[in-house]
Amino acid sequence: MDFMLWATRSLHLFAVIVWIGGLMYQAVVTFPVATASHEQFAEHTRHHVRRFIPFIWMSVWTILVTGVGLMLFNPRFVWFSFRDGWSIVLGAKQIVFVLMTLFSLGFVRMFSRLDDVLSRGGDSSAIIGYYERMTQFARINVGLALLALLLASALR
Repeated sequence: MDFMLWATRSLHLFAVIVWIGGLMYQAVVTFPVATASHEQFAEHTRHHVRRFIPFIWMSVWTILVTGVGLMLFNPRFVWFSFRDGWSIVLGAKQIVFVLMTLFSLGFVRMFSRLDDVLSRGGDSSAIIGYYERMTQFARINVGLALLALLLASALR
């Protein structure tokens, strides 16, 4: 049982590092650099974002499965009971995870629309709108990720 708990925690931590690290890299490095060099709509920038999308979903599913496992393995966990601070923090962390997943879904949808409009040679106002919304979702996700890390540290 100890090995199972260790393996689950390790997978959970690895997936969190991949997801949050990738989000931060894109929001703090890729998008600002691409915008500053006026290459935010270039093919290599879109290729870079396109290559990260599978990592988003791999991380989300790994975090979901391992998080449920860690929750069920913990002796303090009681279904739908929010009587102590640990349970309240766990519930808040779960809400933040759901919000991050929804904003990641929004990010992927905005990128898909942006990529589609760019490949068809659509109008520039739609392109700029999709790009701004996509970067906004990325920044919100970084903020939520930092909140999730703070909540996770409170669970110890």
